[in-house]
Amino acid sequence: MVNAGQVLQYPKLEALKSDCLFQFVITIVDSLHIENPTQEFDLDRYLSLAGATRPEAFDWSAPGPSLDDDALYCLGYMMDIESHTIIYMRELLSTSVVEDVTITSFLSCWVYEEFFHSQVLKRFLQSQAVAVDDRRFAALRRHKPTDYHLQKLARLLSRITRHFPAVHMTFGAINELSTLTGYRALAARTCHPLLRTVLARIVKDERRHFSFYFNQARRRLIHPAARFLTAALVRHFWTPVGSRVRGDADMRRICAYLFDDQYGERRLAEHDSMIARLPGLEWFDLASRYILKRKAEPKQLRFGLRGGFSGAAHRC
Repeated sequence: MVNAGQVLQYPKLEALKSDCLFQFVITIVDSLHIENPTQEFDLDRYLSLAGATRPEAFDWSAPGPSLDDDALYCLGYMMDIESHTIIYMRELLSTSVVEDVTITSFLSCWVYEEFFHSQVLKRFLQSQAVAVDDRRFAALRRHKPTDYHLQKLARLLSRITRHFPAVHMTFGAINELSTLTGYRALAARTCHPLLRTVLARIVKDERRHFSFYFNQARRRLIHPAARFLTAALVRHFWTPVGSRVRGDADMRRICAYLFDDQYGERRLAEHDSMIARLPGLEWFDLASRYILKRKAEPKQLRFGLRGGFSGAAHRC
């Protein structure tokens, strides 16, 4: 457990097992090659190869060592947000995005792959003796998100301006990059053999998703009006992925575990610099700024958020 005032640090390199050291090095190197944003996304190839990363693709007979409460909490959060993608899809289809064949073709496969990400994470949690009640997903979907009014604004904007898809693609690029950055951070933080394998497969999907959103955003932000609208909405309405569903308190706990040290700060700086390559978003530093703001909070807010899992049989 993370105690009040405790600063999270990665283990010293000499104390790491060789397998974990290898993963540490690979993760750092890999973070420098998130995706080649200058390479055009081949939608036809993606559609022909798209397929879900399913639970049966992994060997669950050797679950590996038990994870700590904070790692399990992160996985529960990630599972919830992946499962909530269908609701995000519903909101998107209520906007003018539904008229864009390229986007809807991609989204048809995207939502399928994201759903199975949640199923894989659910299966991993079960391998860690965490009981996952499916009613939790229904409860999340019934709950009115904090951006309910923002969703209505998005529907209105999509009917007023032809540049709304640029906004959608930009937010999508930020969220996909945030997601895969979080997965990579969790793999490095835990050095868990099975989890590393599972997250590597999920990250491979997320990299393709990010590539689509990024390249679409870059093309659609060429128009000055699209850049102005998108930059204004990102500045005022962006929040870390999932925080409008699970709440900012949960997001702060996730950040305290994954990004509270120099390695986490570097990951977020790389995240921000990638998004800043989009036209009109050269100023983007919101992920790093969120962490700095959280670090300035009283420690009881930063680290004293909700109890974790404990005991042999957990519930998330």
